[in-house]
Amino acid sequence: MHIANKSQVDVMDGRLVAEASTLGLKPGEWPDLISVVNDNNEGFLFAKSAPILHDGELGGYHYSDWMSGVNMTVLND
Repeated sequence: MHIANKSQVDVMDGRLVAEASTLGLKPGEWPDLISVVNDNNEGFLFAKSAPILHDGELGGYHYSDWMSGVNMTVLND
């Protein structure tokens, strides 16, 4: 599991969005779980759900918090 701070994530069109490098992920690193927490260590736990493909290239992954219904997109940068 990877832990990220909410300051590393943006909100766009009601969805959380982040670049992999901003979250501190290494090239090719796509954890099954990402926890996004605030300064009190409270937040959401996201599970990797679906790849984002562009012309056969991996553009990132969609992640979902099944308990809250909140979604996050992590972009390959």
